[in-house]
Amino acid sequence: MKRIIVIVLILILVAGAGAGALIMLGIVKNPFAPPQVEMSAAEKAAAAADKKKFQPPLTNYTQIKFSHDLIIPVLMDGQVKKRVYVVGRIVAATPGAKAVIEGKMNLFLNEVIGDFVPFFQVYFLDHQTLDLKLLKDKLLAHAKKVYGADVQDVLLINVFEQSGGR
Repeated sequence: MKRIIVIVLILILVAGAGAGALIMLGIVKNPFAPPQVEMSAAEKAAAAADKKKFQPPLTNYTQIKFSHDLIIPVLMDGQVKKRVYVVGRIVAATPGAKAVIEGKMNLFLNEVIGDFVPFFQVYFLDHQTLDLKLLKDKLLAHAKKVYGADVQDVLLINVFEQSGGR
């Protein structure tokens, strides 16, 4: 008797899964879905006009990774109190600027680290956490200084701070 009950339950489970799969694949009409109301010609024209109004921004920007992840020590009282880790990308203004940006990447990173080490020493005396907008603005300013018009933006992929010395 127990075997028959188990077999019947398995058959019900398989039949339910099969029916669900047929509904999800669109082979069988979903009996639980509300009926679709047909749009009038005016509503179709309005929907088409709305689609033409909004053009999403282009997403095929050329992005160049920082050649090294930035690890910036925060020195206070002669000791490393924190470390700030920054992973980012530079968005090139044109696809042809990629070679220029990659060629000057070490210059850019050296300038950023040279600015951030003394900046963070003073910044963390008054602040508990890092201001990401300020960090992005400073990175963009350095990128514009090094690359000029070849840079469109700087993207912050991952930024975090680690407290403590060792």
